[in-house]
Amino acid sequence: MTRWRALPALLLAGTALPLLGGCMNERVVANDPMPAYTLSEVAYAASERDLRVVLIGDPFGLDPQSFAAKVLPSMQNRVFGVKTTLTTTPNETARPDYKVVLAFNIANTTLSSAICGDAPIPTRPPGGPIVVQGAFCRGGGALTSATGWLDRPQGPDDRDFQYLISDMTFSLFPTRQANDTRCGGTPDC
Repeated sequence: MTRWRALPALLLAGTALPLLGGCMNERVVANDPMPAYTLSEVAYAASERDLRVVLIGDPFGLDPQSFAAKVLPSMQNRVFGVKTTLTTTPNETARPDYKVVLAFNIANTTLSSAICGDAPIPTRPPGGPIVVQGAFCRGGGALTSATGWLDRPQGPDDRDFQYLISDMTFSLFPTRQANDTRCGGTPDC
């Protein structure tokens, strides 16, 4: 999804011309959730407990702990209706069958089910644009998945990078199920 920084102010001002200059440099596209995805399962997996996060690759060349410290804050409080702690070092409250995976700059096209598995996934070296594939996993399969892009990363403290991680997390925990037809079956209700 593309963010528009100046949209509310422009709507009030009645103009859309400067809007094009306010477009951010990140975007996220979510796949439809699997039919097995339910909001009650999200609550079961994560409510009032740690939820394990697996980070694959690093677009900035940081050590794993430093990279996690840059990613995890942008993931917190992004699971609608569920109070959870997303962490790379879960405590005993975490349910072992569930995890969130973010894979950065995968070397080859990879299915979301593959990033939920335990097989090593090769990634490209740090530098350049960022492509991140994410999944909310149960066992070895993806319940939800999304892909995000950041064309011009400015480093791990870049606000666009933080928005990318935040938007990815929101996208991995949609508030509707794949078979939800309350909107007449339209995908963008």
